[in-house]
Amino acid sequence: MNISLHLFDLIVILGIAQGLLYGILLLMKYGRYPSKQLLAFLLFVFCILSAKILLHTLGLWQNPHLRYFPLAFDLTIQPLLYLYVISLTQRNFAFKRVQLLHFVPTLLFMLHAVLVYSRTQTTDNLALKDQLAETLYFNTIKTVEDVLSVLAGIAYGVLSYRRLVRYRQWLFNSISNPAYPTYRWLRTMLVIMGGALLLLGVNLFLDTVGFNSRYFFHWQVFYVYLAANVYYLGITGYQQPPFEVAFDESVADPSPKRMLDTLKDEQILDLKNRIETAIEQDHVFLDPDLNLNSLAGHLNASPGVVSAVINSEFEKSFRRLINERRVDEVKRRLTDPAYKHLSILGIALETGFNSEASFYRIFKSVTGLSPRQYTAQNTPKTANENSQKLK
Repeated sequence: MNISLHLFDLIVILGIAQGLLYGILLLMKYGRYPSKQLLAFLLFVFCILSAKILLHTLGLWQNPHLRYFPLAFDLTIQPLLYLYVISLTQRNFAFKRVQLLHFVPTLLFMLHAVLVYSRTQTTDNLALKDQLAETLYFNTIKTVEDVLSVLAGIAYGVLSYRRLVRYRQWLFNSISNPAYPTYRWLRTMLVIMGGALLLLGVNLFLDTVGFNSRYFFHWQVFYVYLAANVYYLGITGYQQPPFEVAFDESVADPSPKRMLDTLKDEQILDLKNRIETAIEQDHVFLDPDLNLNSLAGHLNASPGVVSAVINSEFEKSFRRLINERRVDEVKRRLTDPAYKHLSILGIALETGFNSEASFYRIFKSVTGLSPRQYTAQNTPKTANENSQKLK
């Protein structure tokens, strides 16, 4: 082996170690949460797939007992990732037996792999092992598995991304609580996984045209990329605190446009004015648990209609409308001497924010300043300071 190959092996081994470590930590610390269980299993499968290449690069494929060792988990990653996305975005998610159907392809290919392995264990002669494997169409079945891996990756990737988009639409249109996760990191992860899928497809094509008979570099790139995926998924996924969302995919709201089509112009204007009154006079935004349903109840209107009017007339999502009003109230109180006895966080908690981290993030995104910077720039100068400047 050359030096680059040794370095490649080290990178893959470190990726496997990282995946195993975070998978075990997830089960030990968050074992009762389905989303964390699925993430741990996802990491373990990544480790298994990464280990497959080491059979060849470390020369283990020449070991009679390891040749054709059954590791047919190529079609496991895709449904696991999809179920993981669902577990993060579905209210009261629980794994159901029917979801085992997602793993039927894995079971079938694994049964074939076990059959090949048991058949080839009748001899230690490597050439004879290869002949026995071919009598069971090993290479043909492996090609089918590779192609299905790409197709399944596309299908489950689209389903996962659509699911995440649906959740984020619901979040911004229905929930004001900034503690709710927006899952930007999950969106990033899906994009990264899409990159891995693209690399896999390209590599399979290169192998088809005979590129692999001369070079191995394209598979090195793929498995290094896979190791990076394990690092990102393990570290980022572990750092995310468990959160029980209220989203339910089975409850689908009509589109905002269809909701508005059912209203007359004067009805839309009336509801807009009532929303403004609820915010500016009734101060509903001070409720940290305010959501679209509770606002609709306050207005005695349909949640779908309220959401549609907010999007159309205010040109903002419900979440943005409420949190911007909360920021305005924080700004007012930061420069009001009547609230000097409260800390910045104390003011934030009184104005509807219930998370320090999300408050600072939202305040800066709206104003471009931190709360302290805003206070420093907008607090009136004292008479003494003004007189010093005149001198």
